[in-house]
Amino acid sequence: MKTPRAEPVPRLYKVAANVYRDYNEGKDSVKNLVYQAKKKHPNIKAIYALVMEAVNHATHIDDAFKKIELFEKEPRFQKELACVLITELLFGKKTLPGTSLPVTTALKYHKQIKKNMEGELNFEEVRKVVKFPKYARVNSLCNSLTRVSRHLRDEGWLEIMYDKESTSYSQFLEIVRNLKESEYVVDYHIQNLIVFPPKTQLYDHALIEDGSLLLQDKGSCMPVEALSPPPGSCVLDACSAPGMKTSQIASKVCGNWVAVLGGKPPPGAKVIAVERSTKRCQVLRDILQRSRGDKVTTVINQNFLEIDPQEYSEVDYIVVDPSCSGDGMVNRNALADSGISQEKLANLCFFQKKLLRHALSFPNVKKVVYSTCSLTREENEGVLEEVLSDIKNWKIAESIESWERRGEGEGYSACLRTLPYEDLCNGFFVAVLERTCENSDSLQEKFSIKEEPSLEVKSEAESNPLKAKKKKGDSECIDTENNSEKFSIKEEPSLEVKS
Repeated sequence: MKTPRAEPVPRLYKVAANVYRDYNEGKDSVKNLVYQAKKKHPNIKAIYALVMEAVNHATHIDDAFKKIELFEKEPRFQKELACVLITELLFGKKTLPGTSLPVTTALKYHKQIKKNMEGELNFEEVRKVVKFPKYARVNSLCNSLTRVSRHLRDEGWLEIMYDKESTSYSQFLEIVRNLKESEYVVDYHIQNLIVFPPKTQLYDHALIEDGSLLLQDKGSCMPVEALSPPPGSCVLDACSAPGMKTSQIASKVCGNWVAVLGGKPPPGAKVIAVERSTKRCQVLRDILQRSRGDKVTTVINQNFLEIDPQEYSEVDYIVVDPSCSGDGMVNRNALADSGISQEKLANLCFFQKKLLRHALSFPNVKKVVYSTCSLTREENEGVLEEVLSDIKNWKIAESIESWERRGEGEGYSACLRTLPYEDLCNGFFVAVLERTCENSDSLQEKFSIKEEPSLEVKSEAESNPLKAKKKKGDSECIDTENNSEKFSIKEEPSLEVKS
């Protein structure tokens, strides 16, 4: 007589558990992972809601599991599935269907887990969730805003037009809040960013699938927009995965070149994408391939801190977007009491400072953008304050002058902040750091002037043929210790250096 087969776990929970696992491993965002799992289960709304609740309550659930020693008692209970099932019992439908072993195990420990969490959470509390609009960035490597707008119009979409000169930012936000179904508007600050109503489903849209549009929150677009590297420049992305910012950088350095039409990118256009995680590196490569950013991008699977700056003298710009507390991602961290511990915050700040210092040590870098999706001062202005007190010849530069919300405290008015409830996007902090030229007095002290009075400056190509050509519009800073041989003294012993 055959042993009857065990009852399977409902597929929705199995798929949700797999998405939750992949998200924790850093493979992609919850939204993208859910869309990728559509073939395994069609109810993506239910899966997305369940996984997001599990993410929001992960810390409390994990702590409760440890207190009751769940996995010591039930070693075969798969962790991600346990989190999903308990989430459903505590924050979802409050019940589970069927009598499969995982379901009965979750029901068995349900009351114990809830009791251990009651002192920390109000289970009747309704979380404050911001209804963000859907943002989609036009990927210039595949298409243009004009052609994308034409495509949308042919599908029945209506673009809400406004005159930026006579429209304030607050008026623009009202336009966004009042968008109706099948209406969209082009963003106020980022010219290739399209804003759709909150419930718009774009994951399987033709423009998404062919790489013309990339789903990227406005806050996430701000760092590269603030840095604004010119076409033909070389940019290093220090913490690249999952790759949306990297693909945005690739679009910037390629200017008007459309990769899908063939031809060659602008001379010098190059992106160096550094990512230490092997798993996340594959996600990065996939996004770059879909967006055509791989045409100008070299992916390096290595810790940025292990990169030797002297081997990357061609780098003009660097993007530093390190791991952070993430409290600006309000729909992911919507519980008021789910704050980060002081110990973890201190560890994050330590590595953020280390990464930024390393970026500023690259010999020929002109600008570095530092950004986080955090709202804490410690991870933002606090990091800049300590790093810039140690490293001279760098200043905080102005960027996106039309953006009104600025950094906190004296000396940080050039920094940018986005706030979720006010700006209808994830909370971000952005600071562009620019290398400053040394003044003429310090240069005079470093030169040994022995002869004639005039100063002849050789061309860059003559003095250092290995160094990349200076691009139009870039200011020049002189490294007197490495480049003093460039100067030939013929007349007066005075040295005037123009910035």
